[in-house]
Amino acid sequence: MGVLAPWLTANLPAIAKSKMAAQEAADVLAGLPAVQAKAGLTATETKKVTERRTQQREAFETHILAMLGPLQMVATALNDMDFLGLVTIGRTTFKELRPELQAGVGQQVLAKAKANAKKLEDYAIDADFLAEAQTLADTFQQGLPDTQSLLDARQNANATYDEVHEAQMTQIYALDKAMSVFEAVNPELFKGYKSARALIDSAGGKAKKGKGEKPA
Repeated sequence: MGVLAPWLTANLPAIAKSKMAAQEAADVLAGLPAVQAKAGLTATETKKVTERRTQQREAFETHILAMLGPLQMVATALNDMDFLGLVTIGRTTFKELRPELQAGVGQQVLAKAKANAKKLEDYAIDADFLAEAQTLADTFQQGLPDTQSLLDARQNANATYDEVHEAQMTQIYALDKAMSVFEAVNPELFKGYKSARALIDSAGGKAKKGKGEKPA
């Protein structure tokens, strides 16, 4: 962030050509103090809480993503384009949604799965699988800290560094999407953003994009 934040600040006038990109950039900059305030202050006793929340999210994601392929085939057979549009969300896109949005999308996917439970039996998705997926989705949603609250240094006294860091990365993923238009509109600005942004992945380590992916 020591590179990206100054770059965003210096280039806000050019970024403002896209109102949404400017807003996402402002959100990233606004969240930085919350991350800085938590850096180096993660208490040992919060480790188990963080690990439990991470495990809950990963289990939720795994079950939802496992259903997408079968649900796409069911939707195609039904020629239901709205249904197909919902379940064609990419794995990376789903994982990068704000947690509160991810929970909502997951619940919608589950609703479609339950409505087509009989057809899904042919894909090894039975009633037990759906029940487990629903429990995981509910557990994830109920324990969900709001992204914006985590990035408000006045409200996140009980948050761990990992939670605040992940919330900031979620904001950055949203900025990635908003900035993608500049690849055509302002290639030099987009190139500069990619250079500044890439350091987050190489230096940050634990971000979910740290799997060889590059910003959009």
